[in-house]
Amino acid sequence: MSSLPKGAKVLITGGTSGIGAELVRLLRARGHPVIVLARRAGQMAPAPGLFPVDCDLAEAAARPCGLAGVMAGVLADHPDLAVLINNAGLQAALPLTDPALTAGQIMAEVAVNLTAPALLAQAVLPGMLARGQGTIVNISSGLAVFPKERTALYCAAKAGLSSLTTSLRWQVEAKGLRVVEVVLPLVDTPMTAGRGRGKISAEAAARGILAGLDGGRDRIRIGKARLLPLLARLAPSLGLRMMRRG
Repeated sequence: MSSLPKGAKVLITGGTSGIGAELVRLLRARGHPVIVLARRAGQMAPAPGLFPVDCDLAEAAARPCGLAGVMAGVLADHPDLAVLINNAGLQAALPLTDPALTAGQIMAEVAVNLTAPALLAQAVLPGMLARGQGTIVNISSGLAVFPKERTALYCAAKAGLSSLTTSLRWQVEAKGLRVVEVVLPLVDTPMTAGRGRGKISAEAAARGILAGLDGGRDRIRIGKARLLPLLARLAPSLGLRMMRRG
């Protein structure tokens, strides 16, 4: 069964560029009203069924009641919110040994990639549980399985998000809710500009995510990420060597 019933209202974080922008475009083309939670959401062109909400996830997640306050307003305006897609990502691409990496950058990276998804899920769960239906989608990465040397914080946060997704799925699976993990390969987005090879397009990633949701999958692996379970089982050391500086 599809995770996205016809006309279901969707909230997407980081929906102004990259994969998020493509998801917004494709979902709206399918007739889904979309709430976009992002730093530059207010700059989006007005359109029917599009509800931009300005929010710096790193800043809001660091404040007591910051994201809870934002979401209280969102849910007051949109009590029928049916789907949360935690898409926003932040990667400093600096090792902890680099003195240029500040404490603020460390906290922001963890906040966007792990803390904010947890807080947003917590905010939408009461309404979803009361209705006995709803979907939470967390966008993870193959780096949660095989980390890179230079991006320790991003990899660690995505590994935490993967674990959180599994545990949350167990907590709500008997209550009519679905919790989905998307495992992506390297995608051509502003965050990865100038780095890496063999990227897939943001549009291809977005279409893969929606296809997986349409298929009712709880774990959606896209592109080269489909090979990760096999590599982890048969040659984990090789996987680590390949991704260390990949």
